[in-house]
Amino acid sequence: MARTNYFIDRNSKTGEIIYLEYDMVDGYKIKPKTKIKDAIKVNKIIFVKPSLSQKLIKKKIDIKIRYLLRKLNEINEDGGSDEDGIRKSLMDAERLKLDILNKYVKYLGHTYQSLTLKKIQIIINQLRIKLYNSIDRRRNYINYNNLYYLDNEEDYQENRGRGR
Repeated sequence: MARTNYFIDRNSKTGEIIYLEYDMVDGYKIKPKTKIKDAIKVNKIIFVKPSLSQKLIKKKIDIKIRYLLRKLNEINEDGGSDEDGIRKSLMDAERLKLDILNKYVKYLGHTYQSLTLKKIQIIINQLRIKLYNSIDRRRNYINYNNLYYLDNEEDYQENRGRGR
C-alpha cells in the first residue's frame, strides 16, 4: 500500500481549498485517535507552521498542568492518605517534565518553557512532600501498634507464669 502525504489548505481570499502532495516531514507530528465511520483514515498529521505547533503544544501542556493541580488539590482535601494516587500524580508530573525537555523544547519559546518547568517542579516538590508525609505517618502508625502489641505480650507472659 503506497503512502502519500498531502497538504490541505484554504485560500483566505477565495475560500478555495488547496490540495497538494508533498514529501516534507519536518514539523510537529500527532496521531489522531478519533475514528469516525465513512471518513478518511489519517495515520498522522504534521503541523508545519511553527506558531500553530506552539499554540497546540501550549494548550496540551496547560491542560496537563491543570489536571495535576486538580489532583494535588484533591490530595490536599483528602489529607494525603492515598499513597498510590500521590505516586501516580508524581509520575505523571515527572513524565510531563521529561516530555517538555525531550519533545517540546524545539517548539516552545525559552520563557514559556522555563516558566512551565518551574510550575511543574513546584507541583513535583509538593507531591514529594505529601508522599513523604504519608509514608512517615504510616511508619509511625505501624511502629506505635507494634509497641502496643509488644507491651501486651510482655503482660501476657508475666501473667501466664504466675498461674499455678
